[in-house]
Amino acid sequence: MPLNESPSVAAMDRFVLASPGLRAPRIAEAVPGLPTLPDLKKLARDRQAAGHPVIDQSAGDISDVGEPLSDAFVAWIPQARDLLVQAGCSAVAPTRGDAYGYPGHYQQQYPEVVAVLARSWGWQDTPVRGLQTLSGRVVLDLTFCGLLARAAARPPRGRPALIIDPLAWSGYGPLAEDRGITLVHMPAVQGHGLAASAEGLQAALAFARDNDLDPIAALPILPSNPTGVGMERDELRRMIEVAAAADLPVLIDGFYSPLAPEGHAQAVPMGWLEQVLPPEVLGYVGLIVGETKVTSSQNKTGSVLWSAPIGHADVAKAVLDPAAERMRTTNCYPRPQEAMVAYALHTFAGGVHAAMGPRYLALDAARDAMRTACDELGLPLSIGSSFYGTVALVDAQGVGLLRDAQGRPLTQAGDIIEALIGRYGLVGAPGAMFSSAPEAGSLVRLTAAVTLSDVQRVRDILSGMLAAVS
Repeated sequence: MPLNESPSVAAMDRFVLASPGLRAPRIAEAVPGLPTLPDLKKLARDRQAAGHPVIDQSAGDISDVGEPLSDAFVAWIPQARDLLVQAGCSAVAPTRGDAYGYPGHYQQQYPEVVAVLARSWGWQDTPVRGLQTLSGRVVLDLTFCGLLARAAARPPRGRPALIIDPLAWSGYGPLAEDRGITLVHMPAVQGHGLAASAEGLQAALAFARDNDLDPIAALPILPSNPTGVGMERDELRRMIEVAAAADLPVLIDGFYSPLAPEGHAQAVPMGWLEQVLPPEVLGYVGLIVGETKVTSSQNKTGSVLWSAPIGHADVAKAVLDPAAERMRTTNCYPRPQEAMVAYALHTFAGGVHAAMGPRYLALDAARDAMRTACDELGLPLSIGSSFYGTVALVDAQGVGLLRDAQGRPLTQAGDIIEALIGRYGLVGAPGAMFSSAPEAGSLVRLTAAVTLSDVQRVRDILSGMLAAVS
């Protein structure tokens, strides 16, 4: 969506332009004492169990929209299983007398499933290497292992670093820390809101050189968690070209792309990239995907797919060979029933949105309602293609809405969480979880993976904040 199509999106762009901290590259820093997203989720549930009023905006699960998947898709799953068995995947064949109805297998991978995933995201003529794992966090950990191994095979250039979006999912922090990787945020660039950009990557690369950091990959999130925004395809192409010129792999986080209104193959246009990028550049591009945002956070796989053009598969090999070895070491292979659901989802005749059915329609309605609420209230909002968005809790002059007894804006994440919960019963994820920029203190991530009545409750809370400082 162009920035001038929505008042709230345009307001967010003005907020970013007035935020020098967000417009500079920076090293991600964890805030001491800040709860994690699971901590916030538990806090919300504990408050509900104790009878306190609460609206949970801490972390979304697609099932929170209160609608089921399509009946036709559910009926398709056993049919897809039969097709998968006919294609030679005996690991998902029904069995009698086993606890889960599947034969026992060890170190299982399902090439037929990986091939379907690659075609679904648009690869047509380019060979694709892939691994399917238990979950998104596992596939990230394995891929980080591979990226580090690739970097270790060349002369050292400093501490390993991963270049990520201006605001990025807080779960990357612990995973990177465990591997000794420094996270570097790209700057927010005018005209791109809070999204990654080619210009932002160039600035982050220069920043890394100046700070004795050795980037091992760029990791754009399409669409973003926490802001919901994506990238224009030409901008993604330019980013990949910048990265390839710097011998830098690009690992696209496409977990939320199946929720994008334009569809996952447009949100992450691998088919188009295959056409416009030469093989030696396309070989730098990998993609991580999963079903957790479509089905349920408790039923999932996580897969990494890497472009491996003939004669230019060296990056795919360098990254995925160590990742596969780590998978063998840790035995974190996918469960057959969840791999099979991934196959069913991406072979359903109507596509992913049709497979979601009422669940997708409810999510899309909640996204629109959240955007409309912020448009009417005049609050800066970045939301669009995932089920997360980020709102800036500021007045028309850009001053924070959450203030202490003396009228001073609250800036510390802990104080913001306490005020949101204590005054409004809102359990939200503060911007400091996603960026260490000073202006992130005014930001809160919202989830549209809720019912319309929940969106109205959030609107009432936001309206109350504005009224309190008017």
